[in-house]
Amino acid sequence: MQDMKKNMLLGTMAASLVLAGGGTALAEEMLPGTDDVSSANTAVDASDGVASGLSEADASQGEFSYDQTTITPNDVIRDVFRRATAALCNATDDFATSNPLEWKIAVSGDVDQAFTAAVDELASESSVKQIMTCTCGGNPADGKAVVTADVKGIPVSYLLDRADARPEANTLTFVSSDGTELAIPIAYVVGRHGVISYQVNDEDLSASVGGNNQLWMTRTPANYFIRDIVEVRVTSEANPPENPGEGMEYPNSPNVGILNAEIG
Repeated sequence: MQDMKKNMLLGTMAASLVLAGGGTALAEEMLPGTDDVSSANTAVDASDGVASGLSEADASQGEFSYDQTTITPNDVIRDVFRRATAALCNATDDFATSNPLEWKIAVSGDVDQAFTAAVDELASESSVKQIMTCTCGGNPADGKAVVTADVKGIPVSYLLDRADARPEANTLTFVSSDGTELAIPIAYVVGRHGVISYQVNDEDLSASVGGNNQLWMTRTPANYFIRDIVEVRVTSEANPPENPGEGMEYPNSPNVGILNAEIG
């Protein structure tokens, strides 16, 4: 859910608010020995259901804003992801870490210039650094399964350009070193600014999510963030795969809570 821009939504909070008015009488101010609460000015006017001394406020307009630019430290990311690798980031193994820059990735399939290259070679040709968020698909509001990080990686769009992907291609299959395969529509990956990351918060992935590289995409459930990619296969499918999170009730819930509210 994830870029560096601050978003602001303007909306109308239709409110039927009852605000306290003046003229209240406290119990301790009542005459000794009396329990007649009607004398305390709390009787309800049966004609409109509003307590005497109270008034209704008109609906008010307000502003709601949020951002996702606070970086999660790597030790927190490590605690979140290492404890639930079977559910998060599409990983069931604690991948052994080698030198992530020496890791080789092949691009094959419906391309005119298939190639295999080391990450450091690809990074020297095209690398981006951007703030992105990784969230468990079922994370509720104020849930803990969400991190925001400064991610550095190789854009998937660059890999497609270098391999000269054919116009009819519509699917990418990411193949992990353990044999895991993940197929996603090309338009989705490119549209979600997909990158094969090799650093998180200026450190190798071993300091945070683990492994040597990992697919990151904006506004995408974390179980699609496949790790230790060795091949990106480009194909033209008659029935391309569904977009990640399709049909999920909460495909990527942001960590949002109300901190302050004012009535003007």
